[in-house]
Amino acid sequence: MGYDWWTGQRGTTVKDVRDFLSAHKDEEVHVAVSSPGGYVDAGLEIYQLVRDHGKVHMHILGMTASAATFLTMGAMTVDMVDGSLMLIHNCSTAVMEWQSANKQELDRIIEKYKKERNDLDTIDKVIASLYAKKSGKTMEECMKKMDTAAWLSPQDALDFGLIDSIRDDESIKKNARNFSNNIFKEYGLPPVPVEGADPTKSLFRKSVDAIKSMFHNDPAVNDKPMIKIFMSVMALLAVTDGFKPNDDGSISLTQDQMKTIDDRLGALEQEVKDEREAKDALQKKLDDANAKLKKAQDDLATANETIKNLKGAPGDNTDGKPSGSEEHEEYDFLEEARKSFNRIKNL
Repeated sequence: MGYDWWTGQRGTTVKDVRDFLSAHKDEEVHVAVSSPGGYVDAGLEIYQLVRDHGKVHMHILGMTASAATFLTMGAMTVDMVDGSLMLIHNCSTAVMEWQSANKQELDRIIEKYKKERNDLDTIDKVIASLYAKKSGKTMEECMKKMDTAAWLSPQDALDFGLIDSIRDDESIKKNARNFSNNIFKEYGLPPVPVEGADPTKSLFRKSVDAIKSMFHNDPAVNDKPMIKIFMSVMALLAVTDGFKPNDDGSISLTQDQMKTIDDRLGALEQEVKDEREAKDALQKKLDDANAKLKKAQDDLATANETIKNLKGAPGDNTDGKPSGSEEHEEYDFLEEARKSFNRIKNL
């Protein structure tokens, strides 16, 4: 949803879903879902859009987790492709305190995270209520399943009541598991029960990792040079609003601020992609022009060879009238050949 943290690619947004469902109002629609998730607010909004439409059939495939699972609970029917996986788990928030603190400061930090912990509990209960409404289980049973945070096979999901049926589709099953363990581990999700190759990190992921590595578990974030470097990075990204050191000189980022950084890095990556595509288009035009030039040069070489052969042919020096007619004008075949040669040469 929005910018995809897991793959570094842009995914389906709330607006995409709203526009699609609006374009197919009162029609039965089928939607394939294959995503490691996204933001809770976007997932809840898509859930409501799907529920309000009333005629949506969801087909879970691949490795689908987190917000991408509970948004399907509002569908008319939900099935899962044989060979796919589903993960439901407790929601989480970013925890980034790159600073040293005395006991009073620790108390403030603890109070802040106590509030966030209570907020997360409330959000988990809302999400559990969606699973409960679909499955017929109690909210407590659903929260216990979320606490386990284990990958569910299609049969597991069917037994728990999260889906209505299992769909056997060989063409989809071959590409079902397309996310690696490393991607899920990086965001606190349990590893998948299959091995996969590490994906190449995108510009987005590398940039975020570089920013995090500047401050991760390092008390030196209170040093002015480090803070200056951080602010310089923010200035380069043009996201300086709200990114200021705390009163004690330390730096901490909220989840919204991290999202702002992610969005900016995503936009920059898209700009790089667009410029690369434009460069490729120009290169193609240049290649086409070079091909045309080569063809013209080959045609000229052929014409030169023809002129060379004409010079030794009968009639090379003909300067009189054609035999058999006193009425004809004089022809100079060599002169005509030379004129043709000059026209080709000028071209």
